[in-house]
Amino acid sequence: MKRKKRTFNVLFFIRMIHNNQQEARLYCRITIMGQRYEISLNCTIRKTSWNKDAQKCVGKTETDRIANRSIEDFRIQVQEAIDRVQVKGQELNIENIRLNLYSQENEYNTISRLFDYHEIIDRKNLREGSYRGYIITKKHLLDYVRIKYHVADYDINAIDKPFVQEFFAYLQGYRREGKIRCAVNGALKHITRFKRVMNLALQNEWINRNPVTLLHVKKEHVEKEFLTEQEIKQIEELTLKPHLEIVRDIFLFSVYTGAAYVDVSNLAIGNIRQGIDRSLWLQYSRQKTDQRVSLPLLDPAQCIINKYTTYHNNKLKNKLFPMPTNQEINRHLKTIAKEAGLDKTVTFHCARHTFATTVTLAHGIPIETVSKMLGHAALSTTQIYAKVLDNKIMDDMAALKQLYAVKEKTKKISNQ
Repeated sequence: MKRKKRTFNVLFFIRMIHNNQQEARLYCRITIMGQRYEISLNCTIRKTSWNKDAQKCVGKTETDRIANRSIEDFRIQVQEAIDRVQVKGQELNIENIRLNLYSQENEYNTISRLFDYHEIIDRKNLREGSYRGYIITKKHLLDYVRIKYHVADYDINAIDKPFVQEFFAYLQGYRREGKIRCAVNGALKHITRFKRVMNLALQNEWINRNPVTLLHVKKEHVEKEFLTEQEIKQIEELTLKPHLEIVRDIFLFSVYTGAAYVDVSNLAIGNIRQGIDRSLWLQYSRQKTDQRVSLPLLDPAQCIINKYTTYHNNKLKNKLFPMPTNQEINRHLKTIAKEAGLDKTVTFHCARHTFATTVTLAHGIPIETVSKMLGHAALSTTQIYAKVLDNKIMDDMAALKQLYAVKEKTKKISNQ
């Protein structure tokens, strides 16, 4: 029987950036016997610079030269991966090419390839939100080395403490004109992901030490924003346009249930069940922690669900609410907060904080019960809200203490 010839092809191409008609990102597609593997080369180029037939940039800018260098480097890496597969006697397929592209034998150990290797090893263990976080961290690192060193990628063995320190400064705005700056805690999240990926290189003996561990920055304490009962009422009483009304209703549902955005998005009619007291309960597994959540529905939450009965029948099929994206909701919440006269930064997650504080803890619900209803894996996470309430009590009582101090002083003067 004649052995089937294995077809192999490497193609470099571009994809346009969403909402950007001028720039595109560079990709490589490896095809073996109909199976495809696509990988970003982490290069952004002008659309007009790209020659599809030649599979390279024809422009004369530094960006074009870096992109073409990246193409040639990656073409060599693919060929080296093929050679390793054949030397090892492995089957020439996509999975073996992927693994050998980032194997220990590969001398091209760079930031981009290390993050790609991390994806191969840990993708199955990462939730979607965590996975997106690593993609963003990788992008920030590659943007940084492009600006600082004028290269598309960077050797991980060349990373030292000054590199890490300057990257942290870059995240906070250094040499990032026109881009949104990360707050300290946001920048620290990127450093944490960077450290984990570099630990993977350390475990594989690709580096002798992890310089990211040498950066020591304290996490900033940030008070969690939540609404008072009066502020909730102000939002409830607004007359809004239909698209804002939907956002207001979904937000208030979270205020009265504590459900996070992603969990509200996943809710279906089947998550509303009869509880042990024969009333309606909300029951679901929280996506972030996989903790089981079960709580009786308060009347305001039930009213919101009832309001969308027609949606269930006509548009939503099984979903509980017509969900805009998280970004759209947060953008509309700014408008709603302004119309309600609130001088606060109101985001969707503010609803969850409000449930924990104003709706439950402030009304004497035990912190252990609140923790269960929030789906927290540890009680210590919920205790943050109790501290927030203590601070609010202190602020609220300050004016009252001042009033009584004045009264006491007046009394003493009168008795003299």
